[in-house]
Parts: sequence; structure tokens; C-alpha cells
Amino acid sequence: MNHSHEGFQNLTNVDVALARFLQSVRKPGTQTESVLVAQSSVRVLAEDVVAKSEIPNSDRSVVDGFAVKSVDTQVASDRNILVLRVAGESRLGKPCTGTVRNGCAFAIATGSIVPKGADCVLPVEDVRRLTRHKIAVSNPAKPGENLLRKGEDLTRGKVVLTRGRLLRAEDLGVLKILGIKRVRVVRKPRVAILSTGNELVDSQQSKLSSQIVDINRLVLSAKVKQFGGMPIDYGIVKDRKELIIETLREAVKIADMVLVSGGSSVGPKDLVPSCVNAAGKPGMLVHGVAMRPAMPTGLASVSGVPVISLPGFPVSATFAFLIFGRPMMTKLSGAKSVPEAKLQARTLEGVKGVKGYRTFIRVVLKKSDEGFTARPIYSQRASVMMSLVAADGYVVVPEKSGLIPKGRLVDVTLLT
Repeated sequence: MNHSHEGFQNLTNVDVALARFLQSVRKPGTQTESVLVAQSSVRVLAEDVVAKSEIPNSDRSVVDGFAVKSVDTQVASDRNILVLRVAGESRLGKPCTGTVRNGCAFAIATGSIVPKGADCVLPVEDVRRLTRHKIAVSNPAKPGENLLRKGEDLTRGKVVLTRGRLLRAEDLGVLKILGIKRVRVVRKPRVAILSTGNELVDSQQSKLSSQIVDINRLVLSAKVKQFGGMPIDYGIVKDRKELIIETLREAVKIADMVLVSGGSSVGPKDLVPSCVNAAGKPGMLVHGVAMRPAMPTGLASVSGVPVISLPGFPVSATFAFLIFGRPMMTKLSGAKSVPEAKLQARTLEGVKGVKGYRTFIRVVLKKSDEGFTARPIYSQRASVMMSLVAADGYVVVPEKSGLIPKGRLVDVTLLT
């Protein structure tokens, strides 16, 4: 699908552009390191984790009540009330040495070890306490009732977490239960971030100044961290060809990916694409993508390192990173796949895109009795940073139709 637009001869489809970009990296850098389990959240596992023991290591009760032999309770009913003798107890955190004999019961707490001889637990609310040592039972129990069997959670030798998994909070809990102190993870992808432009400053000197405060490096750094990478700030580089080339050459020596914002279009000041080509082979792979915002995005490979030339407008730069930078980080980290958080919502009004372009429309979500509703944010201009700040997520309007009608159920990709 080709369009000419604002000096771009032809634009590449988003999926084609992404595939070309991802293929340019033959083998992702998969250097690994060992980290403490407590510091392994949002890291990518570099090895399979195998259970060295059974979890739990013995049968345990899932209720407060009495451990009994199920066979003793088979004839119990409202008409035939059985009396069992309470011969001992199993307490939390204490070994249980006694054995439950016929006609007997052991008092037991939730999580405690089931004593020998017992094969089920009667919940305290199903039993009547007659005296300190006697209980009345009027319901029969089945073997295994209210028990967590030994090894039911994890059997020994089972692969618990597989290589390439992005570790979550719950995973850390399992690692701790297994007695694992350190875990081998992939080294975080290092992402060099630089902005180009003579007009850019890190802070506004005066109110009358025509200078522009660069926020892209700050926003992109935070996004890189959010997705498990390590940002390296290369600062603001002036619009001088030799400076940009020199910085790019330095960055590709150290980083696994480079993000350059500004100067990505086709005006006389837009030096980045030619600098990328001069910095190393093969250079630009794609320049101009059939998407809104972020149409001037460029995707490149310099000496085997992926480089994204991002538009200067912060909204465009953010979308260029979400659509191309995040999947590349997933590839570089060796992660299997990182699910995007999405939910379904009904459109409160027609959602208009630009025909021929994949359009990313920022929306606000509201919860109603029927589920969620989505309403486009009033200004979708790439120069309006608040269109991202105020948004809960975005809806993708396909190239073909350019429109999603009112009342349609759509996928909303969450920004949080």
C-alpha cells in the first residue's frame, strides 16, 4: 500500500515495517546474569526453573476442624449421630507426631499437617463439640475432603517457570517457596536515547524564548524502564551532521537499541535518516509508515543494532516507541511474548481514523452497568501531549475502513 504524503514518496504498512525491523536483528544479545529473587521482578528468565521438592511437602488441611478417618463417618446422619474422641491436635508450624486411630479425631488448624491415619478433615462448622474430648458428627465425609495433598501444588522435577518468561510478582513467591535464592535472567536491553534539534533545551530559560523543552528523553526513558530495559541518556545533539553521526556511532557500540527523536521527516533540517545511513550498514530499512500519529517514523539497523528515528512530537514519539520499540525490546530480551493489557469497550460515538493509515485513537474509558464505554479524546493532534496524559488507552482504526461506528465493541489497549 503506497501513498505519497508531505514529501514521503511511499509509506510502508505497519505490519510490514515491524516485520522488516524485527528481522534485521539476527540473534538478540542474550547475555545473562544472576540476581537475587527479590530483585528479579519484570526480568526475563534465562533458564527453566525446576522444582527440587514437593509443594506442599505433606498433606495439609485447608480448613479449621477435625482430621478423621473417612471410613468412621460413612454411617453418620441426622438420625445416626456418631461420637468421636478428640485424641490430639495438629498445630500450625508444629510437627504432628500422633496417629489418628479408629473412632478418634485430631483438632487441626488451616495449613497444618494432616496427622497419620487421617484421610480427610471435617470443617469445624459441620461438627458439634460435646465436651473437650468429644465431638458429634452427623455428615459423612469423603477421602481427601478439605485436604491439600502432598505435591498437589508442585511435584518434584516439574518445570515450574520456563525460560523466556517475564517474571511477575506471583512467580517470585513460587521461587521463594522452592527455596531458590538467586535466579539467572537475561541482561536488561540497554537503550540509548538522544534528541536532535537546535531549538531543544532541558529547561526553559525565559518565558519569551522560542526554545522547546525536550520531554521525549524523559518519557522514553520511563517507558524503556517500564518494559524492563535500561535507558542510557545521550542528551540533546545539535543539528550538525557530523555530531549526529558521531553520537550514533558511539551509541551503537554500547547499546542494544537506539532511539533518536526529532529530525525524522523530509525537510532540510531533517538530518537523521541520512546520518543513520552514514553511521553504518545497512542503515534505513523503512522511512515513513502508513500510521497516524508517527507517520515519519524511520526504522534502521546500524552495524547490527536496531535504531528508531522517532518524530519530534512527543505523542508521535511515544506511539512510534509503543508500536516498534516495545516489540524490539521483547525480542532483544529473549522474552517469549509480553502480553499487552487490553479490555473491550463499546464506542460512545463514531471513531474516525484516516483512510489508508492505521490510526491510533486515544480514548477515555468509563465503567457502566453493561461494561466499559470508550470515548475519543477531543484533540487527537500529535502536538498535544495532554491527548496522551488524559487517555486511558487507545483504539486502532484499521487502514481499510478509516472508521469504527458508534456502539461497536472494540479492543482498547491500556496505556497503564
